[in-house]
Amino acid sequence: MYNYSGIKPEIIELLSLNRFNDSKEFYEAHKEELKQGATIPMRQIVLDLSDIMSELDPLADLNPVYSVSRIRRDTRRTKSKMMYRENLWLMLRRNKVAYPFAPFYWFEFLPAGYAFGLGMWTQKPSQFDVVRQKILEEPQRWLDAVKATEEAGLTYGTRDYYKKDKVPDAPEELKQYLNAKNMEFVRWNSDLSNIASEKLIDELRLMLDISSPMYQFLIEAYDKAVSEGLINADDYRR
Repeated sequence: MYNYSGIKPEIIELLSLNRFNDSKEFYEAHKEELKQGATIPMRQIVLDLSDIMSELDPLADLNPVYSVSRIRRDTRRTKSKMMYRENLWLMLRRNKVAYPFAPFYWFEFLPAGYAFGLGMWTQKPSQFDVVRQKILEEPQRWLDAVKATEEAGLTYGTRDYYKKDKVPDAPEELKQYLNAKNMEFVRWNSDLSNIASEKLIDELRLMLDISSPMYQFLIEAYDKAVSEGLINADDYRR
């Protein structure tokens, strides 16, 4: 039924060993095994979700190679100079160059468990003001979208908040969202057994389907920010 062949425990262990050794020689010796056991299954997930994601957003870039992270890290702009990662992730979203800061779905696994969810992260406060404005204009639709994420098993877990209320006279039930600098709804599972089989695809497809009202809300706000010139392709290169 699906393309997904599963990510097995031994591959997760090998990724950890590869990071521990942090050696080009070790990586080259196991490169094909890691590709077949980790990278390709992650690309298969993208393929297995592409139909439902393209229906949700026809502009989504669902190229499996583009959508999945690499095992070899780009250390040019990071403090850590470890060459390899033990976690891999994928993102379902519009092209990040043409549509910077667009809402996205993601899935990630690491030795301690796996996570997936929906989020929207912007660079400047003005780019996220459109989301706040839309929440105030359509509060019930927003709360219904939040409920949909909860029904999909996701939890609102945004970490960056303004210390003072952005809209002091707003209803209390909206303030935790209006005060956020970015949006994130996530589910964490420390049991890795699902990612070894097609059960993971069923879990992710169900999440995309049930949580879709939130994606639709955020993408409408994003498109408005683009139309007003608050977000443009040049932002990706800044």
